[in-house]
Amino acid sequence: MTLAEVERAIADHLARLNRPLPDFQFDRRPQGDATPHVEGDGPQFDWVVSERGIEHQRRTMDGDELVFVAVESLTGRIAQDVELATRGQGYSRATWMDAHARLMTFLRPDWGARVRAGYDATLARHPLTDAERQATRDLDLAAFLLCRDGVAP
Repeated sequence: MTLAEVERAIADHLARLNRPLPDFQFDRRPQGDATPHVEGDGPQFDWVVSERGIEHQRRTMDGDELVFVAVESLTGRIAQDVELATRGQGYSRATWMDAHARLMTFLRPDWGARVRAGYDATLARHPLTDAERQATRDLDLAAFLLCRDGVAP
């Protein structure tokens, strides 16, 4: 895949979630604010995170993995934003983690399983507190063209 093909695939996935970004493009150079940028035009790419001139992360991957990493990041932000916008009393990581896995499952079941497995591992190492367990709730994701069971309405 070329970088343009990766960007098109990401835009297509976002459109399926009712979040069209038809002109999606990665930054090609560091912004200095920890925003990821991508180097290379395929078949291998570097996903680079740097801040104030310090490189914190560099991951080399193929186009399919770059699509996953970018969509995972974007949908994670979406899930966290929805959780925050609808938060009442209490907070639970499990709320947005579940929503994130549901969004990814809607796009590709294997992506959803991968995200859910990652969160399961995180929660095994850092379990929910009693307050988080009590505050866990389901997020309404109908605005993203899916309902509770992950099927388009």
